[in-house]
Amino acid sequence: MLRISKKTLFKNSGIFLKISLFLFFIFLIYFCFIFFSFNPKGDPFSSRYGKSMFDRNDEVLSIFLNKDEQWHIKNSTEISPKLSIATLAFEDRDFYSHIGINFGAILRSIYINVKYNKCVGGSTITMQTIKLLFQNKRTYFNKINEMILSLRLESLYSKDEILEMYFNNAPYGGNIIGIAAASLLYFQKNPKDLTWGESALLAVLPHSPGLINVSKNSHLLLKKRNRLLDELHKRGHIDEDNLKLAKKENLPLINRSKNLAPHLAFRFENHVIKTTLDKNIQILLENRLKLYHKKLLNLGIQNVAGMILDTKSREVLAYGASQDFLDIDGFGQIDGILAKRSPGSVLKPLLYALAIDNGIIVPQSKLVDAPTLFSNFKPRNASKKYFGLISAKDSLIKSLNVPFVSLLQEYGYDKFFFNLKEILRFGDNNFERYGLSLILGTKEISIEDVAKLYAGFGNYGEFGDIYYTRDDKRIDSTKQIFSKGSAYLMLDALKNVERVGIDNYFINKKIFYWKSGTSYGRKDAWAAGTSPKYTIVVWAGNFNGDSNPNLFGVDTAGALLFDIVNDLGNVGGEFEKSDDLKEILLDLPTGYRYDVDYKDIESTKALYPKSAKPLRKSPFLVNVFLNDDLQEVNSLHKDFINAKEITKIDLPLSLLEYYKEQNVNIKKEGKGLQILYPKDNLSIIRTKDFGGKNELIARIANINNNNVFWYLDKRYLGVSKNNTMILNLDSGYHTLSVIDSNGDSHSVNFTISK
Repeated sequence: MLRISKKTLFKNSGIFLKISLFLFFIFLIYFCFIFFSFNPKGDPFSSRYGKSMFDRNDEVLSIFLNKDEQWHIKNSTEISPKLSIATLAFEDRDFYSHIGINFGAILRSIYINVKYNKCVGGSTITMQTIKLLFQNKRTYFNKINEMILSLRLESLYSKDEILEMYFNNAPYGGNIIGIAAASLLYFQKNPKDLTWGESALLAVLPHSPGLINVSKNSHLLLKKRNRLLDELHKRGHIDEDNLKLAKKENLPLINRSKNLAPHLAFRFENHVIKTTLDKNIQILLENRLKLYHKKLLNLGIQNVAGMILDTKSREVLAYGASQDFLDIDGFGQIDGILAKRSPGSVLKPLLYALAIDNGIIVPQSKLVDAPTLFSNFKPRNASKKYFGLISAKDSLIKSLNVPFVSLLQEYGYDKFFFNLKEILRFGDNNFERYGLSLILGTKEISIEDVAKLYAGFGNYGEFGDIYYTRDDKRIDSTKQIFSKGSAYLMLDALKNVERVGIDNYFINKKIFYWKSGTSYGRKDAWAAGTSPKYTIVVWAGNFNGDSNPNLFGVDTAGALLFDIVNDLGNVGGEFEKSDDLKEILLDLPTGYRYDVDYKDIESTKALYPKSAKPLRKSPFLVNVFLNDDLQEVNSLHKDFINAKEITKIDLPLSLLEYYKEQNVNIKKEGKGLQILYPKDNLSIIRTKDFGGKNELIARIANINNNNVFWYLDKRYLGVSKNNTMILNLDSGYHTLSVIDSNGDSHSVNFTISK
């Protein structure tokens, strides 16, 4: 018999102890290295998620494949308690009590693996989360690492956060990763709305998603689901009736729904986009744009776009950047909301309100609508018709160009430009580039810009940013650009803008405050409007910039606008009357501030903003003195002492000339002769005709139809009753003079440049 002395045994025990301590020390170092080297910030899976976009109620709008071609999106809603109960019952019953490792389950797994050569998992939810993160092969060494990292994960995150990571990254068959994508693609719902049957199915799916899923060995998947349901019933989570209903649920099919508002998703870099959109309104808008687009194609119009805002909050509810993102041939992937286009007449309400605040007009004020030259600029109405003397309110309702160009001249196109800049915050400072044509749309802006404007109209002149996401920093950047009183008066006019077809019969029932716009050359058709509930902007045209004779703001875009208004149902009724209004007296004939010095002129009452500048006196009323023969006399005349003072309407010669051309019997006392074009001190750049000459057509007002003698640079040209004369001009400085048979005369100086 071999005997080992106590001395030898003690010596060997010491060596064994030293080796054990050394190995323990090495393991401790290794443990600490693995443990503390794992120090994630936030969600360690964040780089794997594909882009996803949700509406204001956390309904999914759009999902996109990630870089690995997987449907992998981060859940943004609550998880159904049913899903949590089912998953923990199947995967990890002691999840909320262990430290990240279930040692009993690990030992049981090792025992079964060794004795029966059968692979049985003993991983906790925490360990599975680590495995999903590092995606290592299944080995004992990697299992040890997972155990260490699970302890670290438990030290850094709460149990609920770890469970959320698991749900967001577990495989659910094929290329579907995470509970949000699985719930959407399998059941078309959010994880918070899952049933017991759906929850049990999703609880068992990650166990072997490559072997058992909805399309492979589905009968085995069904058995696993039902066994889990029986277990849940046994544990008292499901009653008998719900158990029967859950077992009757069929396995789902993968249903990939169409992305909504995809253009908006591409405006953001973050993976999870929580928008202010309303899914139902977004679907409504997209369907309407697509349906209306089919009608426009028959007219050669290729594109439509539009957006809907909540007026009060200025939050975007629907974003339709084109007729269809998937319409590749029709440039459907262009974001029409951001494209800069000529807005036509949609800026006129802004000028209208600003002009009221500046004391230039009230809605009743008469403006001139007749062929008028503003230096080299001769605006025309879209209808090519003129109305003579017409109220400012009717000018806005009818969208007349000449009155608004004249109004912009009175207000100042530079001031108007910088008011517009303050609202829209564009970088351009060159107001002289646009001049008086600015009010007709020569400054290109986007649908988003127009939405800002009309949301400001709906907020009684208070303008601010519009919002797309719920996590936008809502710094109060609003500014009152014009008074609430002038806003109300402007809205009152927009309420009466005529509509297309049958919608016009409901103008007083389905109230909506709107304006149309058509760009020069028929390239853009606009309709924009607001109500206490919604602000809507739509556009129709061609993204490639082609013009089309069928493009009209009222007909093309207006019809689309009111289709959307009708789809929405209740749009909020009328705007309440502002308390920023007072009554003032106007002269009845022309609608300006009444003056006590007026003679035999009736007055009328009108609403006017309390904070506005004093309204100006009428430019059409003058006080004159008449002798006994009813002739005008001044203070130097011998009959002046007995003359009677009266107030009369004195219309501009350009308007009287228009009336004469319309065969209205006009007879003007006093001077009735004026050169309308060219204007005094005008610089004209003219191209030569085919004969190499510079020709210019001069135009005069000859109200009394007298013979007129024409002179160019003191050279007599001839006599005529016509109101035009063709002039052959060389480059340089010129003087044009006219004198009629009554002795009235007028002269202008102008320059012809190459």
